[in-house]
Amino acid sequence: MKKRLFALVSAVLALMMVAGCSGAGSSEGTVDADGNWVWERKVEIVCPWGVGGGADATIRPMADLLTKKLGVQVSVNNIEGAGGVNGVEYVYKQPADGYTYMLGTQSLIMADLQGIPTMNYKEEFVPVAKLVHSINIIAASKKAAEGKYSNFSELIEYVNAHPDEVSVGMLSATGADAAGLRQTLEGLPIKEVPYGSGSEMNAAIAGGHLHLMITGTDEIQGLIASGDIIPIVAMSETRMKRYPDMECTGELGIDSYIGTWRAVMCRKGTPQAAIDALEAAIAECVQDPTWQAYLEQGAYDEREGFATAADTQALIDEEYVTFTEYMREQGLLVRDYTAA
Repeated sequence: MKKRLFALVSAVLALMMVAGCSGAGSSEGTVDADGNWVWERKVEIVCPWGVGGGADATIRPMADLLTKKLGVQVSVNNIEGAGGVNGVEYVYKQPADGYTYMLGTQSLIMADLQGIPTMNYKEEFVPVAKLVHSINIIAASKKAAEGKYSNFSELIEYVNAHPDEVSVGMLSATGADAAGLRQTLEGLPIKEVPYGSGSEMNAAIAGGHLHLMITGTDEIQGLIASGDIIPIVAMSETRMKRYPDMECTGELGIDSYIGTWRAVMCRKGTPQAAIDALEAAIAECVQDPTWQAYLEQGAYDEREGFATAADTQALIDEEYVTFTEYMREQGLLVRDYTAA
């Protein structure tokens, strides 16, 4: 009896060892004989912001393209709240098994530097690929600017002659838009006005209740086309193709190029084979006509959107330096990764 029991246990252990060696069901996922990642079940991409917003509108068409490319369902899970931190916390609690990813942007860098996430975001998350990178602009209300200024040079002259009269709207006084605004209008006597939503800010500037706003071009193309707002200056290296008459910070010698970017991220420890496979799939999906049409419609074709994991990491490292200096100046810096 004992011999039969011993033989049975030995057989079970042998089967378990074979299954473990094959990679099936293991925490490291499954790779084929050539070391390529094999997608076996649904992939989840968490969007840390609500349905219908800019981030959501970016990841959903990419998820559809990836579903076709990978041969498994790629779903978007919106977990909003706390400026994106709720989504970060959720992903951090999931297994780093190659099947859970997240859409990230520089707002999460700002939150990390303020010590808001429970973990050190910089040390716990890595990029897979950047999807889009927009250009922020400062635009003026046509009603409020009429007879006063219509370009950047006239704006600077007017602001200096009328200190603290001109108001500038933004979505966050401690966010990337505020940092970009202060880089562009450094030292000028303006009034900063934070808004709770883009729609609220758009209504205020169209009605002439707000003088200026800083925003991504994807958000206000309709207002520019209607003539309700005037594009004043683009925070870009060269002039925009859409608005060739608008000056840019590059030609003005102003070191201000912060624009919203969105990238697929994952927890550190995710199998490298999975990261490489998803990065390669995204690189192919961004060439799809559907994605190209999305870029053109959203004005995301003005600046190179796609970037590899390595290039995205370089951008993230660069912005950590920029935003660390900014947060220190604002007295908001909690996590200083440059101190080590």
